[in-house]
Amino acid sequence: MNSNVIAWYEKKEHIDEMKGWDKGKLKIWEQQVTNNFPSGAKILDIGSGMGREAFALYRQGFEVVGLDMSKAAVDNAYEEAVKHGSNVKFYHYDGEHIPFGDGMFDVVIIWSQTFGLLYGKSNKDSFLKECKRVLRPKGLLSYSGHSLQYLREHHNDCLDGDKFYPYIERDIYWETFSIEELENYAKQAGYDNVMSGEGEIYVPEDGIVLYCLSKAQ
Repeated sequence: MNSNVIAWYEKKEHIDEMKGWDKGKLKIWEQQVTNNFPSGAKILDIGSGMGREAFALYRQGFEVVGLDMSKAAVDNAYEEAVKHGSNVKFYHYDGEHIPFGDGMFDVVIIWSQTFGLLYGKSNKDSFLKECKRVLRPKGLLSYSGHSLQYLREHHNDCLDGDKFYPYIERDIYWETFSIEELENYAKQAGYDNVMSGEGEIYVPEDGIVLYCLSKAQ
């Protein structure tokens, strides 16, 4: 993971900002994807942040493990888990190597557009193969990314080519995609596409993201 990205997510002001993102439920597209998960599945939530998705999935009866490159986010999420008696475990990692054994999970999710922070094609390819390693046979992988077309139409001033800079401080950016590009990453890493498309967030004015749900071959 890029060192600027890691440093950005350790800053207190960005951790505090994440605390305000938890609406206590999954986004519309996230729930649509979740409906395809096996009942009681063991899920690895990569880029778990403050635990929005992890806690929501746990409340739906899934076993959830959170993984994040920000130690500050992991510490805060752990405190929330203890505070609310939630049996979700959170772990810190280096942003590249998943610290779990082979075939430990039924599902891996990379939501909140974390996929766009894996800069460069080779980085994304190797990371999706690492996700495949920790999945059980026929396990599911779900990830999302910013839509280049949508951002061109609504936030073109924040784009530099296919890079999305939503913050004035230009330390980090999100890579953006077409739906075909997202699908191809999974195919090249040895997954079969289950479903993909443009997903609504909470309300129409929040816009859309692109998502992909794949199954390990």
